[in-house]
Order: sequence, then C-alpha cells, then structure tokens
Amino acid sequence: MFLLQLPIFLCAGISFSIWIAYKVIYQLYVYPRFFSPLRHVPGPPLGSLLVGQFGEIIRGEAGIPQRAWVKQYGSMVRVVGPIGIERLIVMNPETIHKLMVTDWVEYPRPKFMRDVLGFATGYGLLTVTGNEHKQMRKTMNPAFSLPNLVAQSEMYYDAIDGLIEIMNTKVAAEKDTSKGTVMPMYEWVSKAALDIICSTAFGYTSDSLHNPHNELAEAYEVLTGSQNGPDLAGFIAIVSIPGVVRFLSSRWATAHRDIFSWFPFTNTIPALLGSMERIRAVAAVMLSQKMAAAAAVQEDGEAQRDIMSLLVRARLSEARGALKAGAGPVYAMSDTAMMDQVLTFLGAGHETTASGLAWTLWLLAKNPEAQVRLRAEVTPVFADGARPGYRELQDMQWLDCVVKEALRVMPPVPMTFRQAAKTDYIEGVLVPKGTIFYIPIRVINTWKEVWGEDAEEFKPARWLDLPPKCNDAYSTLTFLAGPHACIGKTMAIIEMKAVLGAIIAAFEFEPAYVGQVPHPTAAVTMKPKDNMPLRVRRIVT
Repeated sequence: MFLLQLPIFLCAGISFSIWIAYKVIYQLYVYPRFFSPLRHVPGPPLGSLLVGQFGEIIRGEAGIPQRAWVKQYGSMVRVVGPIGIERLIVMNPETIHKLMVTDWVEYPRPKFMRDVLGFATGYGLLTVTGNEHKQMRKTMNPAFSLPNLVAQSEMYYDAIDGLIEIMNTKVAAEKDTSKGTVMPMYEWVSKAALDIICSTAFGYTSDSLHNPHNELAEAYEVLTGSQNGPDLAGFIAIVSIPGVVRFLSSRWATAHRDIFSWFPFTNTIPALLGSMERIRAVAAVMLSQKMAAAAAVQEDGEAQRDIMSLLVRARLSEARGALKAGAGPVYAMSDTAMMDQVLTFLGAGHETTASGLAWTLWLLAKNPEAQVRLRAEVTPVFADGARPGYRELQDMQWLDCVVKEALRVMPPVPMTFRQAAKTDYIEGVLVPKGTIFYIPIRVINTWKEVWGEDAEEFKPARWLDLPPKCNDAYSTLTFLAGPHACIGKTMAIIEMKAVLGAIIAAFEFEPAYVGQVPHPTAAVTMKPKDNMPLRVRRIVT
C-alpha cells in the first residue's frame, strides 16, 4: 500500500518544492523588477539578488550611502534590501508630517525595530504605539514639565564636578602639562551622562565616574560596544524569526546563554544577554525603592523630584482618586510597564546624550574659532564653581547655537523607520501595505535644498539667521516629530549645555593627532567607534 502511495508523496513533494522556488524567485527577482508599484521610483541598482543594497548600507558610515542616493535620485528614493524587501527613502516635510503626525498610527515602527529597541530599552515609550502610547505619554508628560526640569538642573553638577576633577587629574599627571593629554572623551562623558540620568530619573547614585567596575557602566559598555552594522544586521535577522524575541527574553535563555557562543551567527548574544541581566537587576532595585518610598506616608521631608518618583506618585494618586470617586478603571502603568520605563530612561537617556556630547566636542576641536567664542561666553557663568540653573543655561545664545548645530550635523540617532499598515498614495506613488519607510535623519538634517551648499559643515552661526526654507518641525529631525517625538528633548539639551559649558570653561580640546578621522557607527545610535580620543589642555587663568 505504501509503495502505491509513494508516487503521490513524491509528486506532492516536487510540487511543494516548485511552489517554494517560484515564491523565492518571484520575491527576489520577478516582483521588484516587473510588478512592484514602486519600480518606477528612482533609486540605485537593485544590487545583490539576495541582499539588494543592504551590504552597501551596513558597510558604510551611518547615513552616508543614503545621502549620496538622495543627491543623485531626488527626495524619494527606492532601495531594495534583503530578500527583495523594498524601502522608500523620504525627505519632503509633507511626507514626514503624514508618516509621523497626521497618520502616525497607520505608519508604526516596523516589528524588527520594536524588537531591537525593546531588547535593549524595554517595551516602553519607545516601542508601544497607538492608544497605549497616547495613554502612556499622557501619564509621563507631567514628569517632564518645565518646573520639574528647572528643579532637576542642580542634580547635574555632582557628576559634572566629578568629570572635571578626573580630567584635571589626568592632565596634571603629564610631565608637560602644556601639551595636555589624550583622553577617550566618549567614554568619560558616557559615564557622566549615566550618573546624571541615574540621579535625575531615579534618585540613584551610580558614580560610574569613580567606580571603574560599576555594574551599569560595564553592562552598557558591552551593549553599545556591539553596535556596528554587521552585528546589528545579524541581530535583526535573528529576532525576525517568529518566537525568538520571547525566547531570548526568557530566564532559561539568559541562564544558558553560553550555548549561543557555539554558533558564529549567534556568538554576540551571550554578552548581550549578560549585559541585560545586569541592567535589569539594577533597574529592579531602583524601581522597588521608588515604589516603597512612594507608598510610605512621609509627613516630614521634601518629596523626591526625580522622574521615576514623580511617575510612581502619579500612578498611586490616579488609582486612589479613581477608587475614592467610585470611577471605573483608569489607565495606570503596570509594574512591567514601569520597569520598561526604567530601561528606556537608562538606555535612551544616557547613550544619546553621551554621543551628542562626544560629537560636539569633536566638532569644536575641529573649529577652534567656535570653541574660543563659546569659552568666552560660558566662562563668566561657570566662574568660581558656579552651578548655573535652567534659565542661565537657556540664556547663553552661542551655547544654544553650538548644541543645536552639533545635533543637526551629527544626530545621535541617524535614522528611523516606519512601515505602511495600509496601501496608500505617497507623493503620487501607490505604496503597498508593508513597505518600509526609511527616514534618514542625518540626511534630512544636512539637506542642501534647505540648509544651502554648506549644509554638511559645522557652522553654529547659521542658527542666528536660519535659511528661509527651514521648517521648525521637519528640517531637523534629531528628536523626531509628532506623538513619537522624544519626550526628553528639553532635558537632554539642558544636560548637554550644562556639561559642555562646564568643561569648555575649564579645558581646551583639539584632535588627538594630525589627520584624525572620526568613525561613527552605523547602528541604532551613531556613537564614535574609537571612543573619540581628543587632546585635552587645562585653561590657565
């Protein structure tokens, strides 16, 4: 009987194999060339049959291949990526407004992006969308209000003073102090930024500046050290497999993470899982302390002003108010959601600020005139150990120009993605459901159509007289726009101003060596690969 059925099984197997081959060939070759509605959109050659132009993207500097394509093909560019998946690079403010503001729910972050962000920063404000995002953001907005930011600015300076003390010690250790010393500035401003976010967001003293084996600092060093194009591409491929994200988030995967080192395509995962285990352990302690402090009845003493204390008190207040009024269920972040906010603040809140500071110091090191002008402005404000507050930091015009220009030219997050949840017309082109939109933040920030022929150059003075085509919301997308715009934008800028003002008043910066070339990573954030070594000299007064 089995022998009689064998030809049937054989025919079925052959038919299935032919069908699979047809689907693969159709997806990789036939559809993008002959049937895609996007096939007439200008763009580079389709590239490799299997990976398209993806190899060019991950090998290049973040945003640079896309910048070249925009210059050659225009403001909408079609690029084919791995396994025939099409992407549209979009530049026009009207299109960005549609994707990020008016129809933002219809153009969410794609799943691979949410999974990558969720792994490192939790499934908090960065990853949720739709109504959950609206409610979560509404709950969090008061913690980022101007009065709270004003109250928190004093909390920056313990870490800033610690950074200056360390820099003074290292410069003084050189035999010829006039030559200064070379310091990996990204490493040090990253530690300072971590200490600041721990203080302002959690009321937690990490002191990673003085403790070289601080758990958080070491864990984030491993986590950000794996940020490069090839490693990120491999990780995206892994988490795109159904069920893998849930599996990697399990205790079993963390406990048995060494298994992943047996295979070349997963050998970076053990370090990532180990780092996240350490970060989550510290985050859990932070959150439990905040919950206990908020639940306790404290008649004396001033309420803590850190962000997490404000969020926990707001959650308890909403729940008690609803119970007292006999109202129905109200939105309140669960313990899991609160934990995810801790991870979000820790990850996004310190790494992006650290990258922004490192690139600003590099740009000032290459532009001595702008650096001297900045020092002249900040020195009187920071004289004699002064700790200028929010208003004083805001009032320094050239400091504002320098920070805005550095974040424009070298945005810490060089790109973002959206995915069409519906088929729609964009700029007169029929865009199928599922199409990935590549929003090239670094390219938009330096688009010559808006900023002029010197758009790619660091010129802080341009902020004193902005070009006529500059759009306040969409010509610089460093902090995104719309409902997903960075909730911590003002906090990040003020923190950068405080750190930058203090160290520029005390030190002079120049390239570490002749011919130094920066090396931005092509990953989630655009950090310097080499920790940004710069020559540092003490300012003699």
